[in-house]
Amino acid sequence: MLNLLKKYFAVVLLLAFICPATACGGDNSGAGDEIPPHLKPDEPGQLPDKVYYPKEDGVTRLVTYNVGVFSKYDENGCYQMVADMMTEVGADVIGFSELDSCTVRTKRIFQLKKFSELMGKEWSYEYSRAMAYQGGAYGDGIASREKPLRAFAAPLPQGDGAEPRVMVVMEFADYVFATTHLDHVSDRAQLGQVDEINKVIGEEFAESRKPVFLGGDFNARPDSQTILKLQNDWTILTPHGAGDFTHSSENPNKCIDYIMQWKGNGASCEVKGTKIMLYFNKGDIKKASDHIPVLLDVRF
Repeated sequence: MLNLLKKYFAVVLLLAFICPATACGGDNSGAGDEIPPHLKPDEPGQLPDKVYYPKEDGVTRLVTYNVGVFSKYDENGCYQMVADMMTEVGADVIGFSELDSCTVRTKRIFQLKKFSELMGKEWSYEYSRAMAYQGGAYGDGIASREKPLRAFAAPLPQGDGAEPRVMVVMEFADYVFATTHLDHVSDRAQLGQVDEINKVIGEEFAESRKPVFLGGDFNARPDSQTILKLQNDWTILTPHGAGDFTHSSENPNKCIDYIMQWKGNGASCEVKGTKIMLYFNKGDIKKASDHIPVLLDVRF
């Protein structure tokens, strides 16, 4: 009887050690104990100096960003936050969609000029209105760390679309960068705008040996007629596969923002990396705009 009791207590003691381990650990033991810093970048206590998008020496970092007139979620404008975000990632050139210039709704501010001044006195910018709006203008633009050799804009046909559109172009010593914002209601209008983009780029750069890049909010998913047509003349370099969503920042569910390279002059460059930028130490994409910025690193 004594031996039986000893065996019983030994089993109970063994189970006391085993059961808590199996209940709390198993295959998931240790997983999920800490929230990775990038999941909540603005939460106090996160790593303030985490580098989310390392940049190699000697590369040029291109960015496209629909900033929603800097006022989607902040009536005073999130200029400083976006400037901090772009400074954090080391952007060299930024193509902006949805910019106001001196409109009533954005307090008469020339938005691209204000942003460029926040980036530093060496920054250049080129803005073009797509249409007059509230005493000022609404359109697109480019801000760049390097001074361009030249800059110009080309109006795009409205067709049966909702609004006039425009393409802004900057030419640099080693490359060309253009930005646009295609119509958001009409596929047919988008196709007409693509035709005009191709026509202008061909006329300007067919004899050039510089790589030509086009970024922007295309309001078109990867399997759309618009993107399929663009791919006849352009190679999309930024993420656009399953799950590579750029809109909305609150609930990402579609890819409509891209950077691509023109095939027309056979120019080449080395693509070093590309990312959809979800996390920042110095900003929050959910407070800046309804779109998510996208980067492309290239070496010439």
